[in-house]
Amino acid sequence: MPHFFFMPKTIALIGATANPKKFGNAVTINILKNKNLKSKLFLVTQNSKEIMGIPCFQSILDISEDIELAIILVPAKAVNVVIDECITKKVKRIIIVTAGFGEINDEGKQAEILIAEKCKMNDIRIMGPNCVGIQNNEIDLNASFIQAAPPGNISMISQSGSFGCASFYAMERENIGCSKFANIGNNVDISFVDILDYFNTDSDTKLICIYMETITQGRKFFELLKEIIPRKPIVILKGGRSVTGMKAASSHTGSIATNYKMLKAAIKQGGATLCESASDFMVALKTFSFLPIPQGDKIGVLTNSGGSSVLFSDKIEEFGLTLGDFSNNLKEKIKTYLISLVKLVNPLDMIGVAGEAQYYEVTKAMLEDPEIDIVAPCLVIPPFLEMRSDEHYRGMIRAWNDTNREKPIIPLIFFGESFEELKKYANKEKAPIFYTPQEAAFAVKILVERSRILNNKP
Repeated sequence: MPHFFFMPKTIALIGATANPKKFGNAVTINILKNKNLKSKLFLVTQNSKEIMGIPCFQSILDISEDIELAIILVPAKAVNVVIDECITKKVKRIIIVTAGFGEINDEGKQAEILIAEKCKMNDIRIMGPNCVGIQNNEIDLNASFIQAAPPGNISMISQSGSFGCASFYAMERENIGCSKFANIGNNVDISFVDILDYFNTDSDTKLICIYMETITQGRKFFELLKEIIPRKPIVILKGGRSVTGMKAASSHTGSIATNYKMLKAAIKQGGATLCESASDFMVALKTFSFLPIPQGDKIGVLTNSGGSSVLFSDKIEEFGLTLGDFSNNLKEKIKTYLISLVKLVNPLDMIGVAGEAQYYEVTKAMLEDPEIDIVAPCLVIPPFLEMRSDEHYRGMIRAWNDTNREKPIIPLIFFGESFEELKKYANKEKAPIFYTPQEAAFAVKILVERSRILNNKP
């Protein structure tokens, strides 16, 4: 059903404007900016004869072709009239970007309910109102007033448009991106369930993420979770968990936030990954974007800094996981590459003199060992012995590549965000970096949880 939202053959942009002081300008510019847009676009405005060389229509009724998707940008007081014209035109789907409805007051709530009822009677589905719009990188469509998401295989549903905007900045930084994005706003009609159902069957969507504040159709939503989870990971961040947060959620979408304890239990039962913070949310997206699912939960750790591995081990235990013992075979294999001071225990502290060669050989040996399912190379980049800032990471990733990336690797580069050479190499190799023990341990936790779900283990 949401096919016409994401793959429309024809789009009418109603309220299009080239005036940067007008509300609809950002959507107009964003949708016109991409010359490779696969949809046929019609601009509707009473204030201009053309915008950026494209002729405009005064009404959607003046367009001779059928319109699959109408995007409404006009002020709230004019929306009802535009809706009537869309009904006459027999438009299939409508996105109401305009704000000023249920998130404002009861009068606005009644107005959006009446619009939804009117459209339902005419077999028209609505997204919004009070939403930033949608994006589909597969057809070069940015029908929103935020920046285009970096391309990738994640599809996002967000109840907050600004959260989507902020997430795109983080995705750019982490070298991951979106296939499709939808901000459902006040969701008077189209809900999480509708979009989730579409992403379930969308071949370009490999990973689904959701930012929610309230949930309707709870039973259908959780039935869908259980259906999708065996094939695609789903990552969820819930806003409005506290009393104060629930009030804030009500003020910006006009909705009543869902009870967090009930939601948490249901999501866990459904098998999705629930995140407690925006940082964990991004770590989860990075983890599932780059890393394979392990066969088990045996973790091998190597480091040049005892502190980083100790803090990582603390978090691992907090998450109910344990480090395994090294086999005699692995000890024999790795001791050749280590100085005599090194104790052959897990975590393996190779001491600060360990360089690229040691990280390559030991990481590779752990990845090849049948008694280890996940390898976590920890590193504090050393400011001595003329070591390059990216050489240890190069060793880790070369080892991962040489073992065909069959097992997950969790490179913990402790507080290494400022090293540009490191990030450039990670981007080139399409490999992750985790910057704190919390990030790295959370990545292990969610990989193990997904492994257990896929392997039907408790």
